[in-house]
Amino acid sequence: MSPAPVVPSLPERMFLEATDLETRMDAGAMAFGKYFSRLMDGNGWSHPQLVALCKKCTGDKAWLHSSQIAGLRQSRLKSPGPRSFVALEYLFRAIDQYQKGGFSESGALFGNLSKLVENAEIMRDEKGNPASLGYLVELFTGLRDVPIDLSTLTYSEKQAEQISDKAGRLIRKLMAVDDLDPIADAGTVAARYSGTSEQRARFAGIIKGAVVWEPEEIEEAMGKLAKLLREQFSYKRTAGELREEFL
Repeated sequence: MSPAPVVPSLPERMFLEATDLETRMDAGAMAFGKYFSRLMDGNGWSHPQLVALCKKCTGDKAWLHSSQIAGLRQSRLKSPGPRSFVALEYLFRAIDQYQKGGFSESGALFGNLSKLVENAEIMRDEKGNPASLGYLVELFTGLRDVPIDLSTLTYSEKQAEQISDKAGRLIRKLMAVDDLDPIADAGTVAARYSGTSEQRARFAGIIKGAVVWEPEEIEEAMGKLAKLLREQFSYKRTAGELREEFL
């Protein structure tokens, strides 16, 4: 029997002052949510697909659930269970092994889900190793900065089209409840959308299903949309929750 692979040691990190902990932990959960969302969206993984992939790597045990995935993506979880991070570590290690072709059993492990991991990106530490349990916890708690630039979220043209379409559908449903016509009253609703006259005109087109947001507009649009939905229709969702709902 071949020896079990050794988990690489964690890269060194700075020690934070105690007075900085709470602020850094809150910021860490937010940064982790963005990093985690980018990972899933970039790989095109749905919640059920990620759950299924993790189960393949943890003896068919469901240690990461859809509700936890949603909470991580939306930065709503303060203390996710450690088993969810264990599931992610084992998934990342298995994908790394599969892509390197070093372990033939990895192909059999993923079976009909292999297409989901062939070209998938995974979370890695600063040394390029698959993210370990300890590394994931340090990221989530803000004790370590995420290893990529999260100043902006990136979306594909397909994702931008999907978000635009679902945003328009949601607004039309809410307008119907208020006895508003999606065509005749689109301009009235769009006038309450914060932004430039050009942005409001595009938003009216979104309501009518006639135009779509550009990928680089999505992040800003979700924040503005969350504000309008809350104030106009009492539909209370954060920008992160809207992204989750539309994707």
